[in-house]
Amino acid sequence: MLGSLWSLREAQANLLSLQQLRCFSATLDGGSFTAAAEALTVSQPAVAEQVRRLEQALGVDLFVRVGRGVRLTDAGRAFAEHATRTLRALEDATGSVGDLSTLSGGTLSLGVFSAQLAYRLDELAVSFLRRHPAMNLRLVGRNSSVAADRVRGGELEAAVVALPVPDAGLEVRPLMRDEVLYVSGDPARATAAMTIERFAAATLVFYDAESADADPIRRQLADRAQAHGLRARPRVEVETVETALRLVAAGLGDTYLPRAHTRTPAYPSGLSAVPFEPPMFDTLALVTRRAARVSPAMRTLVAELEEHLAGVAATLEQR
Repeated sequence: MLGSLWSLREAQANLLSLQQLRCFSATLDGGSFTAAAEALTVSQPAVAEQVRRLEQALGVDLFVRVGRGVRLTDAGRAFAEHATRTLRALEDATGSVGDLSTLSGGTLSLGVFSAQLAYRLDELAVSFLRRHPAMNLRLVGRNSSVAADRVRGGELEAAVVALPVPDAGLEVRPLMRDEVLYVSGDPARATAAMTIERFAAATLVFYDAESADADPIRRQLADRAQAHGLRARPRVEVETVETALRLVAAGLGDTYLPRAHTRTPAYPSGLSAVPFEPPMFDTLALVTRRAARVSPAMRTLVAELEEHLAGVAATLEQR
């Protein structure tokens, strides 16, 4: 019996529509189908039909005609208390999506990796928020592989990541690339392009310790070493590039990093940097869920991101 009652209620709820609730609420407020039609800017028969369908779905009469107007039945009064609250919640929900569609409010979250300062993502945030002052912005994450997982799982609409990342279920669109350099505090170890054989034999400082071999650059280095039957092992692992550079400056080992990091205030003076042989690149890309519909607000942010990174890339080419 309870199972049948639950199935009936579930079926009834599935038949209700937002337009039916709006017509019911407007009729309740205006006291007639005619007043409701004027408030909703639709025809009076359209309102009456929507209310009729609502009553049919619920299996009860919600209104009775009184003169030129209507009044609630007992069932209508019971329904009105919940319907008004439900309609308000639904309209708040649709309004929040509308805000994001028009960039007139709401919070936009973009997945990012740890090198936000190197690629001047703070400047992107300033520019975006000045152009769209009603918006709030979150730049979320530290490592590319984690950001990609959050997009794949639907937690984020989009993320800017360093490749490679596992691309199952993702659309990947490259945005720019930045050359990876070998960095040492000893000029004698940075007089020529760095081969993977010399790299594997060096005393090394690695960053992105938590992500370890899931980090995109470390994956590239590991693949190169493996192709030569080698393995690069760090003496020290830390979480941030900034800490790694301080340890290199202190003489504890050498490291690697994209060229953009050499243009930040965190890059210590006195370090020497050379490219790898063959050259190695850190490719930045936008990832979204495959076949997912990206919101208009996110499309706007992505367009500004592309323009911003094109400017960063042009600056890096001016050596």
